[in-house]
Amino acid sequence: MMKMSFVKSGALGAWAGLALGCGGFGTSVYDIEMSEATLRAVPYVCDDGRQGVGDAWDVSANQRWTVIEGELSDAHLEVPGFFRAQLEGGFPDESPYVVGGASVEDGPFQFVGLNTIVGTDTGEIVVQRFVIEGDSLTAKRIQGFVSLRITYAPAADFKTRTCTSTVRFTGRRVDD
Repeated sequence: MMKMSFVKSGALGAWAGLALGCGGFGTSVYDIEMSEATLRAVPYVCDDGRQGVGDAWDVSANQRWTVIEGELSDAHLEVPGFFRAQLEGGFPDESPYVVGGASVEDGPFQFVGLNTIVGTDTGEIVVQRFVIEGDSLTAKRIQGFVSLRITYAPAADFKTRTCTSTVRFTGRRVDD
């Protein structure tokens, strides 16, 4: 009797796994466009009321991004290496940067990179978000934004300041 229950539950589990695992999208490739003018003078706003334009983002206004389906109802986003250098410091390279994060269930979809930079007299917490605002990771067209939020924590007075830069994008799916 015990073996029969185990066999039945194993068969049901296998069937459920197949049923839930089918119908995935695998990958979706998008040609992404950002405003060249915005990339040259990226706007920022800080929690202390300051706002303005910051440094240029040295990345092409026309890019190719790939959304990759994960194994656990999640997805990853592959973007140009510039974004890795933006998050971690250093120089951009040609190798793609893979950002983890989103559930494939419901939109909007968010992919997040985090980094902490500690210096002798200051520290920074860097949060990089890629947000696809639609309800599908396989849509013909997508739109959203990339934001870079930096929290500065000077050691002298421990008063933090957070500033966020945001660049919007649109994208068109590349059909195979």
